[in-house]
Amino acid sequence: MTTLKRHHAPGMPPEVYDQANASVAESELNADGFVAHYGFVEDDGGITVIEIWESKAQHDKWFEPTVRPLLPPNTPEPEFWEIRSSRTK
Repeated sequence: MTTLKRHHAPGMPPEVYDQANASVAESELNADGFVAHYGFVEDDGGITVIEIWESKAQHDKWFEPTVRPLLPPNTPEPEFWEIRSSRTK
């Protein structure tokens, strides 16, 4: 089932996100099940990433060895939801 991920890293400086994002972008684009990535700065100064994956299992297979090691200590775990419907233009 297609999955939406929300991952908030409170207090992560945008420059740290930019560096991590650049280092994994090509790998993510080629990962099985990857659909989309959106990153933005929250009001608290932290970064939130929203991603769409064909399944949580495909996300986890890519995320654990590729992104997890780049995260600051105590970064909260991502949240996942199954997508019931979507629409794009």
